[in-house]
Amino acid sequence: MRSSRYRIVTFGCKVNQYDSAALAAVLEAAGWRSVLPGEAAGLILVNTCTVTARADQEARQVIRRLAREHPGAALWVTGCYAHRAPADVAALPGVTGVFGNPEKRRLGEFLGALENGRPVMEAGSVPPPLPREGLVPRRFPGHTRAFLMIQEGCNHGCAYCIVPAVRGASRSLPAAAVMAALAELAGAGFEEVVLTGIDLGQYGRDLTPPDSLAGLLRRLAAGPRPGRLRLSSVEPQEVTPELLSALTAVPGLCPHFHLPLQSGSARVLAAMGRPYRPEQFRELAAELLARFPEAALGLDVLVGFPEEGPEDLAATYELIESLPVAYLHVFPFSPRPGTPAAALRPLPAREVRRRAAWLRELGRRKKAAFYQAQVGKAGEVLVERPARPGWLVGVSGNYLRVLLPGPPAWINRRLWVRFLRVQGELLEGEVLET
Repeated sequence: MRSSRYRIVTFGCKVNQYDSAALAAVLEAAGWRSVLPGEAAGLILVNTCTVTARADQEARQVIRRLAREHPGAALWVTGCYAHRAPADVAALPGVTGVFGNPEKRRLGEFLGALENGRPVMEAGSVPPPLPREGLVPRRFPGHTRAFLMIQEGCNHGCAYCIVPAVRGASRSLPAAAVMAALAELAGAGFEEVVLTGIDLGQYGRDLTPPDSLAGLLRRLAAGPRPGRLRLSSVEPQEVTPELLSALTAVPGLCPHFHLPLQSGSARVLAAMGRPYRPEQFRELAAELLARFPEAALGLDVLVGFPEEGPEDLAATYELIESLPVAYLHVFPFSPRPGTPAAALRPLPAREVRRRAAWLRELGRRKKAAFYQAQVGKAGEVLVERPARPGWLVGVSGNYLRVLLPGPPAWINRRLWVRFLRVQGELLEGEVLET
């Protein structure tokens, strides 16, 4: 029946992807079944991002389209945009429910309201402790890998960032619960788990007794878990000598590190409230690559901050160009209501777009060079999905997208692959060991 079918549309980060998987698990337990885009559904749930104005705009566009395409469905909106601006979201055409990030754990309660025909308008409460014990999602649409959120919220105060306002203070999942979840995911057949959080490096500081990401990794090294672990983004100032030592001690840790650089200018970093200098970032990158020579190093870069002059942009470009970076995520500055940077005079939008395009072109060149440097080497690839008849696509430990020949039975298997040549956005490989 249409009334027992749902669809979830997700925007934003890996934490949001995990949240959507957790919401889907609640719906499935209540007897709902997911549908593909275009199929009829009784409930459409949009999990939003608000890190930039463009993220808000994209969410509004999709919500309006879904309202037109599914006029009889309950259209609910959650996530960071819904948490930050619930009244604006509720005013969009067709929206019958709005709830913020803390209220995601009340989805089962809201389903009762849906059955009784009542609207759901619950947003903006104080974030609770991390409510993840006992809830381990088993399905991650579009991914063979699993995501496990072990930390939520952020205690930093970067001048441009709205995240602490919509995610709250840092909260951590106790180590015992992390280990139990990893054992459960391994038992369910997952070969890789991505440990994720809003500010992963703050893991454990809120626990009693306090813990750390380094301490957690040392315990995970000896416990039952999937064969590969991957970390999501870690702030540069939180990659301590203790954490570096722990990283090298974890068997199966994927050599892939995503660091938010934001700027290569000391002056702009200070204005942003970022507690490190460009030379410290350069030293950290060198240390990571010395310990993990084949690592993929990905960077977040925020371009067009109001204090950014041409010389600051040049410093950012020069720093990135000098590093063996595998890819860039470039974000044009977007004033977020309530943040200190929102009161600053912004740069002209056209100039911000020009700067972002310049850095994105650098990112494309760095990625192409990184892929080309892998040709002739070999590495472990986790097969994720079919590409075309007789061919599969997988991801290597160092975050390469790899095209390889093989049967569908190899999906979710880790294979040893030699990388032969670059094919567009992929590396083509041949299987050495199955």
